[in-house]
Amino acid sequence: MIRSGDRTKNPPVRLALVLRWWVKGTLLLLAARADGQGMPDSVRVPSRARPAADTAASRGTQRLTTVVITPGTFGLLSPVRGTAQSLGRDAIISRPQLGEDLFRSIQRLPGLASNEYGAAFHVRGAETGQLHVSLDGLELFEPFHMKDFDNALSILDVQSVQGIDLVTSGFTSEFGGRLGSVLSIHSRAPRTDSARTSLGVSVTNLRVQTEGGFGRGRGGWSVAARQGYLDLALRLAGQSDSLSPRYADVLATATWNVSARHALAAHALWADDRLRYREKGGSISSRYGSRYGWVTWDAEFTPNLTARTVASRGHLDWTRGGDAQIISAIRSTVRDERSTGFGGVRQDWLWSPTDRLVLKFGGEWRPEHAAYDYAATRAQRLVVADTVANITLPVNAAVSKSGSQLGLYLAPRLRPVRWLVAEVGARIDRTTWSGDRSVSPRANVMVTLSPSTTLRLAAGRYTQPQQVFALQVQDGIDNFGKEDVAEHRVIGLERRFGLFAIAKVEAYERRVTYEEPRFINLRGDLQVFPELGNDRVLLPATRGKASGVEYSVRGLGVGAFDWAASYARASVTDRVGTVDVTRKWDQPHTFYVDATWHPTGAGWRLSAAMQAHSGWTESPVQFVVDTVHNAKGVRSVTVLTIYGPVTALGERRLPWYHRVDARLTRDVALRRGKLSAFLDVFNLFNSANPSAYNYHTSVLGGQLVVTRTAEMQLGWLPSAGITWEF
Repeated sequence: MIRSGDRTKNPPVRLALVLRWWVKGTLLLLAARADGQGMPDSVRVPSRARPAADTAASRGTQRLTTVVITPGTFGLLSPVRGTAQSLGRDAIISRPQLGEDLFRSIQRLPGLASNEYGAAFHVRGAETGQLHVSLDGLELFEPFHMKDFDNALSILDVQSVQGIDLVTSGFTSEFGGRLGSVLSIHSRAPRTDSARTSLGVSVTNLRVQTEGGFGRGRGGWSVAARQGYLDLALRLAGQSDSLSPRYADVLATATWNVSARHALAAHALWADDRLRYREKGGSISSRYGSRYGWVTWDAEFTPNLTARTVASRGHLDWTRGGDAQIISAIRSTVRDERSTGFGGVRQDWLWSPTDRLVLKFGGEWRPEHAAYDYAATRAQRLVVADTVANITLPVNAAVSKSGSQLGLYLAPRLRPVRWLVAEVGARIDRTTWSGDRSVSPRANVMVTLSPSTTLRLAAGRYTQPQQVFALQVQDGIDNFGKEDVAEHRVIGLERRFGLFAIAKVEAYERRVTYEEPRFINLRGDLQVFPELGNDRVLLPATRGKASGVEYSVRGLGVGAFDWAASYARASVTDRVGTVDVTRKWDQPHTFYVDATWHPTGAGWRLSAAMQAHSGWTESPVQFVVDTVHNAKGVRSVTVLTIYGPVTALGERRLPWYHRVDARLTRDVALRRGKLSAFLDVFNLFNSANPSAYNYHTSVLGGQLVVTRTAEMQLGWLPSAGITWEF
């Protein structure tokens, strides 16, 4: 039915023509008649200040500024309406998760891939470093504890976080410097009335959080601190050895409402790691530190003009050293010290002259510097002139780099008719230490096809310069290469089925038109000194591609049962010469299922999570049999194990990965506060999942005999904890 208020004079056809998709890499957008009801809004206005007057114009403007226009958007702790994944705070905290870790709690979203050791994840095939992570408006670099163990935990306690927004691809112009995706984290706003304290203890950490108000309710403060001891959990899992990791982090926030239209907030984030580990095959001693401080100013100059300003300073430092016995006769050694400092100012503006037009614009300037002091000796075994030679290769670097990054963006958002919202923007970026300059146009469109069905599209250009602290000096690289460049194209269709469920299907392609060659390890096992491994190779790729289709459905929480399920079909490759090389974490098929039972009024939740996916690629390996002579001229046969070539990566795969986790949580109301407890079991059924294979060779009767044994990932791992809020 056509409403009298509709401006279009076309016949009542809801789906005449919406788009023309992927014509020689360009997204052309056409639109026709569709119903205007059901326009989804997000839950958060970017500024903390709120309009003083609720006029008709301001109501329309607010809806336009907060429309979720990007495909692949997932709102977690704070729900984002109109997306297929919207989890409340209680639900996300009660999901199975190892180490009460923020990043691990979201690893089962569609399009994400991760291993058991690390908290970091790959989004739609991208490198973990291609994820833009921000906390309360500030970009975080290397936001992980235990970097030597594949970034085992994040530096943010899940209890300190109020909301998370994940955009898996096709993000809009205000985000720059990353090829893959955007993870925006929002900390819990401090109370502005009476004080509140939370004390918690678990198998993996101790934590305390306290908050309160001041200035007669105009200000608030909060401090959350955590001390971790993951070695206890490993001992419970029967993996007791000399591993002794210690980590700690503190997040502090103070807010002040200057007036009804202006709000200030000061934040500080501190994290520290120390690790000692020694065994027969080697040792490591390391320390890592992260320091961030920033101030935000949210301002509403007029009901139609708002801004956010962020001024920041930060510092990171790494120190690690040790040795490893790569071959039996020689030990390889490493001494690695590096640091980086950064600061900057960022400003984002929203101007809404009408209820059909919003202009987003702003920019960021960030000076940075980094210093490297690296020295290592690497052992290799070769056959030279019929003799086995064990040699050491020195790698040394003393490098200091500095410069700045500047980014500017402009993105008008239009609503020409009630059922269509379009944003076409661009950003300009400059990085002085690498000499990169780029222009990145982007387009996003949302079409409301019916009150229950929404179509979203995105296309754009994305660039990522090499970070000033990310030189691979451990591989002999001491100069920056050109920035990586990619093109995103995404289409997503979302439909709500009454009060029962909401489903989404998305197709995406990220075509990397240029990438710098880089060093990688072919094996998938955990290596504390990856640069020393004999599987370390150069990946001379200059192009790449990630594509796939994702299907997800989530129950709307009617009754005592919550659930979500997804399936993804994907592929991610790098182009080396004329060969498409599969990336190590490629998962052609991925299944995720989450379910929670929470009887009304019972005060407890039982959650379970299942995941299964295609096995990651297995390292190619060759065995070379050679006849050699020792110092006395005695003849013998030796076998060299050679990993590679890199172009054979993906020809073989590990077995399918599968795991089930479970978590039981219980809340008890006390006369003073609340008591919460949990019992979590990682890998409930102790499923055996290989991460790599080791090969043992011998020559018997002139025949080569190869014995293969599997390096297994984590098995059954229990944890428990209790928290008292008062």
